[in-house]
Amino acid sequence: MSTRGLGVPHGLAGISFRPGTERDLPECNRIWREGIDAYLLPMGFPPLPTDNPGLRRLHAHTLATDPTRFAVAERQVRGGRQRVVAFGSAVERGPVWFLSMLFVDPREQARGVGRALLAEILPRPRDGRILATCTDSAQPISNGLYASLGIVPRIPLFNLVGRPWRDGAWPPLPDAITAERVDDRPGWQSDAEVQELDRSVLGFAHPEDHAFVLEEPRHCFAYRGRDGSLAGYGYAGEVGRVGPIAVSDPDLLAPVLGHLLAAVEPRGASSVWLPGDAGEAIGAAIRAGLRMEGFPILAGWSRPFADFTRYVPTSPGLI
Repeated sequence: MSTRGLGVPHGLAGISFRPGTERDLPECNRIWREGIDAYLLPMGFPPLPTDNPGLRRLHAHTLATDPTRFAVAERQVRGGRQRVVAFGSAVERGPVWFLSMLFVDPREQARGVGRALLAEILPRPRDGRILATCTDSAQPISNGLYASLGIVPRIPLFNLVGRPWRDGAWPPLPDAITAERVDDRPGWQSDAEVQELDRSVLGFAHPEDHAFVLEEPRHCFAYRGRDGSLAGYGYAGEVGRVGPIAVSDPDLLAPVLGHLLAAVEPRGASSVWLPGDAGEAIGAAIRAGLRMEGFPILAGWSRPFADFTRYVPTSPGLI
């Protein structure tokens, strides 16, 4: 594929690109881990665990839903073998092209491999698509690359970790709102009211991502008004991950988060990625005993598409 317009340097001798397959996923996981360790270890952070089941599931999901947007770069080594040295994956949901991952083996960085690989999975032509991604704030080179394509950092995402204190003063659910557990209801994620709420908050429906989260598994609650209409939904799992959350009214976000943390008791700490626009929910979480962990993630896009006063993403790798 052509990489014209991205300024890809010539002379990537020995590097080739091809669609990713399930066989590549272990190498993709390794490259992700080594790429992050390469810049976090010198800052005193502990090494990442060798195995990451959640990451493996995410890569398998993006490959399954958007196989044409998952690509790997290979270098030819001795004996004519090919070694995977980089990978990139993106998903397309409605008008949004979202870059989930782009990682290069540390030994291959600063050679233009990442820029060339990105060219392989970008939509061509753009056809009015919105480009978006989430990146580590400690990675200015990557942030600059994406900004050059118009994917400019707009808001931070903060990882809030811990468990609320027993006497934590969370804002309660309003009297008019009731919570109903729905993860055991087949096909809930495809209901018209769920898709309507997602389109209102995100600009697109994504039942395939709801199904992915339910398979983790995470428990899901629907929040309804007095008239029975859907006012929001939220997910929380026993492994501690919380999200996505979508609400019809920004004032519901903090109460829904508090309900999820109380309703689902994880085996360890809870973890939720809260957008900077959700200031009330961030303040409530910290006052209740959760803490900010690690560097903020930067959410960026080429033009606005979502209301992050009303939405908490699944993770930085899947909006």
